[in-house]
Amino acid sequence: MELRLVLKNAAALSVASVLSKAIAAVVGISVARYLGPETYGEYNVALAFVSTFILFADFGLSNYMVQEGSRDEGVLPLYLGNTLLFKVFSSLAIYALMLVLMPSSYSQSIRSMIIVFGLASGLNALDSTVYNYFQAKQQMYYAAVYQFLSTFLIGALTILVVLMKGNVVMISVSQCVTAVLISFMLYVHIRRDLRLEYNLRHLIKMIKRGLPYGIAVIFLYVYFQIDMFMLSLMRPPLEVGIYSAAYRLISILLFIPGILTSVLYPILFQLGVESQEKHRGTIEKIFKVLSAVGIPGSVLLFVLADPLLTWLYNNRFPQSIPIMMILSWFFALECLSFSLGDVLTTTNRQWTRAWIQGSAALLNIAINLYAIPRYGIYGASVATLITELFVFVMYYWIVRRQVYKVQTWRQLPVIVFAAIVMALAAYFLRHFHPLVSAGIAGILYLVILIALDDDFKRIGGYVLRQGTLRFKTRS
Repeated sequence: MELRLVLKNAAALSVASVLSKAIAAVVGISVARYLGPETYGEYNVALAFVSTFILFADFGLSNYMVQEGSRDEGVLPLYLGNTLLFKVFSSLAIYALMLVLMPSSYSQSIRSMIIVFGLASGLNALDSTVYNYFQAKQQMYYAAVYQFLSTFLIGALTILVVLMKGNVVMISVSQCVTAVLISFMLYVHIRRDLRLEYNLRHLIKMIKRGLPYGIAVIFLYVYFQIDMFMLSLMRPPLEVGIYSAAYRLISILLFIPGILTSVLYPILFQLGVESQEKHRGTIEKIFKVLSAVGIPGSVLLFVLADPLLTWLYNNRFPQSIPIMMILSWFFALECLSFSLGDVLTTTNRQWTRAWIQGSAALLNIAINLYAIPRYGIYGASVATLITELFVFVMYYWIVRRQVYKVQTWRQLPVIVFAAIVMALAAYFLRHFHPLVSAGIAGILYLVILIALDDDFKRIGGYVLRQGTLRFKTRS
């Protein structure tokens, strides 16, 4: 696949995603500043509890639908109907189980938020299946529009609650109201364009074949977010709030690798069957681009953690600064491992990926069980980095050993050099406003990257030509 086509497809999807993430970031920061560390910790305790349960609603059916639907769109009415039917009943069962197993030690506000978040998460689980349907049909713009609208409504209602000096439970209600509205709109959309089909016998077959995806998603959550859940059970809400203030900022950035891979996911499935050489070439390009984003991103977060958090949270979360400096490197490791994991998924090695993520999940739980009681949020931060490093090493080793000799390390020297220069510039400019210092250092990084690397020189030239062409067209 040509690099220019990749950029064109990614740009088409990224506009709505960037806007959604920007709104989510502003709202999230506003909520943290409004609530303060302890109440913000209660908010995240409820979110972590509900998120852990809702994982088991899908069983991998949605991802299996994307795989089969991208190869043959004719199966989508049956696959979508079966998946939605299954998730309706599984979500209801999980919600009931959630209420039964809710810890008695939780405060009344946490318990109330779990009730509300549970309803919203069940509806969001159904919505995500429809988004996967759009992905299989390569109509990601529909998913982007609905997700942007959801984020906008949540943001507007949340800001309204903040302006009205409402409590934390009212903030959770804004998410539930939005989930109801978006679910209704998606229902109208699907009913208008598609007649769903159902077949219980085929549903059993889908569950068996989708199970590797489901297990992989569960394992992914365990090594990616189980630290928040374990912190909520083992440490007070205050510490959860301090940890969340740093962690949520990092997690917002993870939409960047998600954009590119979601655009290419159906295409990678096809190339995995048709041409291993083209598949490898596409993966190497993705790895290079994501490395050029993840490495400098982590460097800036590390160097500017102090002024950035002081500015964003109005100096209400000073204890989050060292946590941010540790977790900043998670973004780089996630970008490095993202494309390698997709190699396994798109070449019918789902069980291999599930095995790696399962091992990482067990490793993360083991480290957290040891580190959280002794070192608290610092132990949870280090556990996250060790686990992500393990995942990257295992992905790389398995891909090189079982799939093809992917070339990755030769992509990195220029990126690392440019990032080091950028780090020095950001450090000397750290006393300025963090946006100013990050902007100047980032421009310096891009100049070095474009000057020394042919691939990024072509990307820079393409972006410049497109910008010039649009400017001339408008004028």
